[in-house]
Amino acid sequence: MNRYMKHYILFISLVICAVLHADGFQITSPDGRISARVAADGADAGLKWEVSCDGKPICAKSSLGLMVDGVDMSHNITLKEVGSNFISDRYSIVSHESPIETAANEMILEAVPASGDGIRMLVEVRCYDGGAAYRLRVPGSGLRHVDAELAEFRLPTSGMAWFAERNSAWKLKTYAGEFTKAPVLDLHKVSQQGPVQMMPLLCQAYDSLFIMLTESGLFNYSGMRLRALSSGSLVADFTESDGFDVDGEIVTPWRVLVIERDLTGLANSHLVYDLAPEPDPDLFADMSWVRPGRSVWSWWSNIDSRFMDDEAEREVIDRGADLGFEYTTIDEGWEDRADKWEFVTSLAEYGAAKGVGVLLWRHSNRLDNPEHDYRTMAMFMDSVAATGAKGLKIDFMNGESKRIIDFTTRALQMAAERKLLINFHGCQKPSGEIRTYPNELTREGVRGLELNRITADYRRQMASKGVKVDDRPHVVGDENQCIPACHNVILPLTRGVLGSMDYTPVGFSMPGNTTWAHQLATGYVMQSSLLTFAENPFYLFREPALRALLPFVAALPVVYDKSIVLPPTRLGKSLIMARQSGGDWYVAGLSVDGYAGAVDLGFLDAGIKYDGEWVMDSPESDKAVIIGSGEYVKNGIFNAEMRPNGGFVLRLHRR
Repeated sequence: MNRYMKHYILFISLVICAVLHADGFQITSPDGRISARVAADGADAGLKWEVSCDGKPICAKSSLGLMVDGVDMSHNITLKEVGSNFISDRYSIVSHESPIETAANEMILEAVPASGDGIRMLVEVRCYDGGAAYRLRVPGSGLRHVDAELAEFRLPTSGMAWFAERNSAWKLKTYAGEFTKAPVLDLHKVSQQGPVQMMPLLCQAYDSLFIMLTESGLFNYSGMRLRALSSGSLVADFTESDGFDVDGEIVTPWRVLVIERDLTGLANSHLVYDLAPEPDPDLFADMSWVRPGRSVWSWWSNIDSRFMDDEAEREVIDRGADLGFEYTTIDEGWEDRADKWEFVTSLAEYGAAKGVGVLLWRHSNRLDNPEHDYRTMAMFMDSVAATGAKGLKIDFMNGESKRIIDFTTRALQMAAERKLLINFHGCQKPSGEIRTYPNELTREGVRGLELNRITADYRRQMASKGVKVDDRPHVVGDENQCIPACHNVILPLTRGVLGSMDYTPVGFSMPGNTTWAHQLATGYVMQSSLLTFAENPFYLFREPALRALLPFVAALPVVYDKSIVLPPTRLGKSLIMARQSGGDWYVAGLSVDGYAGAVDLGFLDAGIKYDGEWVMDSPESDKAVIIGSGEYVKNGIFNAEMRPNGGFVLRLHRR
């Protein structure tokens, strides 16, 4: 009997229990650890759900429901079960080498007005071994108004929350906050920007249990934020304070609780993908053009005065080809040229001969016109496809209202019709789009390394006025300070859990207060199916001290099988992660306070010898490294040393 059949038998028994449960309907994960219950607790209390893991409360009894066209669909209702399923799925996404296998138990409930008349709402609840989720459906047609969603999440109030802070009005627009922590009970007062927090929000409770709150399948709806209350509850908050219109059936995104007992489980969670819709089989019948890869980028350090010059951009492509990179990103500035389409066509042809595809930047406000089914965007994409370019970097959506979500969805569809790849910037967190629309290789929705260039520009401007700002104390989420090491250390275990993030790692020329080894390590821990390399390739090839790192840059994988979080990882203090790609392993470390000690290589395959090459901080300078090699086997050790704000990389090649 296989494990899924055992799960199915367990599921049948649980369904019977749910039907007989006097005070609500209950469902349990296939392994029996996670349980969710939904009940209609009287006319006043309304519809509630709660989740537990190993008997411990994860989400205490919390409200759920919708208000549609002035009708409260969570009160004065009766609840009945209308369906149950065992879900077994196997699917592929571009960021993973191997197919993902998943299983869940599902129950479908119907909330019926006590009067017997009026709108009915379906409540779909799923329990996976790695978490629980629900969504609401209101069947029907025509244009209807979602006045509010009555979503509440009562996480353990003794827990510590990790959340993204940006100390400006941009906080809720770009999801580019610096990750920091606060007690769950302080989330309503910890931010100068108010009590509304972004997702993902990670809660560490009961010492070693990790709970991540997020959403999946955000289409035809508005993106949800979390308004923190003084009681510790988190409730739904939307851009549109008075609600938004939905045409046709109303389907909320999945309200997701990732639940893992250790950091390795958290790093490998695929729950957001599990819940996302499958790709359109017609739109993606041919996937040969969806090619993950790495990109050179001339914008970040822009140290060459010939930026956007024909010959200079060809040289960028040459350096990309030397590194084995698959793409070059032509950022803001190409449209200023009178011969822009000839320029792009020439670069695309030149790049194709070198195996380097061209990606083009464009501001979203030149595309986001819904008239005639986004005809302006369709015409632009036709022109891009005609040049031979491979895709687009669409920037500055700056929000997650339903209108913006509709725009980004249509952009993905139109791009897929023309076999164009997409990188979204200035946007909200991902919610599984990479599964539904595989042509989305990555998105920002993260506080990335481009901030170091913005900070450098700001400092130059201040210096020209005689104001020195380099020595200011670090302020969490400050707009004009470099990315701190503590943010990099926590990022793969917060925002990174949701999928590809265009952090644009590895910046040696503007590393902030981090070391060169730290910068190199960010390339190995910040996962993205399109890994845009921050450092200007001219600088990388020109600086003698960096040439020895070229093999480590060229070896950066973008697709992995799995990740393992190793000791002495501590949230916000240190991170050591081993990631497998093919038969090889890549171990990278980041530290805030520094570290010297052994890294256990027990994850390696038994009986196999691995040739290792490593980069570590030099004891002499932040802007220097030491490089070495050795032979490694399972249960061996690697002696790592990291300076404060430092890092290391160990590449292990299977013989």
